[in-house]
Amino acid sequence: MRPLPQSAHNPVSSRAGSHAPSKFLTHPPSAGVGDRHPAHPDGYEAIEGYRLTSPKPEPERRLRSITELTYGSRKFELQAGEAASTQTQITETTLYPWRANAFLKVNVPGKSETFLGTGWFIGPYAVATAAHVVFPREAGIYTGWASLIEVIPGLNGIVNPPPYGTFTSDNFHCPDGWQSEGDLRLDYGVVLLTQGVGSQVGSYGFATYSDDDLNTAVGNLAGYPEYKPDGSPALGTQWYDAGSIVQVDPWFIYYDLDTQPGESGSCVYRNIGEQRYAMAIHTAGQQGGAGSDRGLRISEPVFQNLQQWASMQG
Repeated sequence: MRPLPQSAHNPVSSRAGSHAPSKFLTHPPSAGVGDRHPAHPDGYEAIEGYRLTSPKPEPERRLRSITELTYGSRKFELQAGEAASTQTQITETTLYPWRANAFLKVNVPGKSETFLGTGWFIGPYAVATAAHVVFPREAGIYTGWASLIEVIPGLNGIVNPPPYGTFTSDNFHCPDGWQSEGDLRLDYGVVLLTQGVGSQVGSYGFATYSDDDLNTAVGNLAGYPEYKPDGSPALGTQWYDAGSIVQVDPWFIYYDLDTQPGESGSCVYRNIGEQRYAMAIHTAGQQGGAGSDRGLRISEPVFQNLQQWASMQG
């Protein structure tokens, strides 16, 4: 694989004339966070009954995963002898960190349907996600910015009122190398809001880590999948899993987590005490090491862009 030039990370915007911010603290802010969900001492979330563990007919879907446009379809299916998903539904989504995760409804030019993705707050106005959420690349059909994204923090099912409201944006950023070439090593981006809802729901910290540190970490992920573990539509419910890191390389982290389409853009994080720090952005299922899922590693250039976007306002 050819080297990735630094310029490939240069951020581009869905709007002309955007500018860079000045500074950002990389740890989760204490202001506005309020009640927190407890973390387990072993590094995963302390959910009652949850323990860390090392073909069906396709149901009618209310929302399709935005990932399908770029990466193709990934149908829900258990192989013979495969264990059922260990994902656990989060029902107390008004606790931190669950409320810092957002259900994303993505509108794409030329498409009549709405697509599904996941994002997470990194600042008052900034929601990190995968680049293919804000700039999908459907070969031979449409490659370009999403037209509009609805951000719904802490949603607990589409039949329930959004606990913090719904926020819309057409202000997105991603690296130049994703926009120009679709380089998978640059599949990260941000949605910028005009309302500072991140100050209310809280945000994740993020950091760069060494290979050795990552290889001993427990990976945590909560997002909004297209399907529940039983294959039925998830319908805006939030699901969580944790697992070990399988391998790392300069661009990606591979992990043993059960994920489904729709969770692309989710925060892959570690617990350090009661603080949550992102180490990757979930971008694809079953890629690389032993069929593991994959997240884009927060390397130094990724960190710098996240830091820049986190203090921007839509």
